[in-house]
Amino acid sequence: MLSLEKQILYMIRHRHYMTTSEIIDIYQHRGKNSQIIRNTLASLKQKGYIAVENRSYSVTESGLSVIRSLQIKMNEVEQPWDGLWYIIMFSFPERLRSLRNSFRRELTQVGYGALYDGVYICPFNRKDAILAFARKHGLEDMICMLHGQMDVGDITAVKAKQIWPIQELQKKYETFMRWSGEKQKQLTFSLERGEEITAWQVLLEILELGENFGEVLLEDPFLARELLPDQWPMKQAWNAYNQYLQQLLPLLQADTELLSLIVPTT
Repeated sequence: MLSLEKQILYMIRHRHYMTTSEIIDIYQHRGKNSQIIRNTLASLKQKGYIAVENRSYSVTESGLSVIRSLQIKMNEVEQPWDGLWYIIMFSFPERLRSLRNSFRRELTQVGYGALYDGVYICPFNRKDAILAFARKHGLEDMICMLHGQMDVGDITAVKAKQIWPIQELQKKYETFMRWSGEKQKQLTFSLERGEEITAWQVLLEILELGENFGEVLLEDPFLARELLPDQWPMKQAWNAYNQYLQQLLPLLQADTELLSLIVPTT
């Protein structure tokens, strides 16, 4: 599932400000215990991703950088690859084990893959997000960044499968498409039968849709086309996501309060 933390971040960003009670109310409809929500908010605040003012939460610049990590990758979906590799090397002392693990997560989150222990590569330049993380935590002296062609040991589509979880992602995209197709059929059937669908039900369906698709997108490194299988299903999955979302959104238009949780307010 798309992490609860990231989903709450997205909602607060869309609404600009949200109270604890508003967030708890939404997730209680989804069967989430209020204490789980409070713990998640406390964790987001401790990490510096959200701030509290007048009992309302807002997303900080650090929180926005987490949200942008997905957008950074997606910006290069149609971008041709020039064959260059962006390489990040690092070595942290054992006393910084926790930061080392966080640094690795940051790398994989924006699409870098582990070529060797302490050596991560990416076919696109996403170093700014990594450099910002390193500066924030005082790690600049422990990392090296460079880019260029591979003179020996070039990375092929076959080798890419050993570096990134490409086969697992392909299965997840296919599973999502089957799931969303079935959900669309169920919704169409309900509408044709004239069944009442409340705004809350629609919102929960949209959140579930975002969770299921977001899980795969966050794991997808968005590699160059040359490094992927011939029948890569990402675009088909996007179409499936958008088709179901466009079927749901009109059912929520009348409730502007709930709509503002998933559509940015001006």
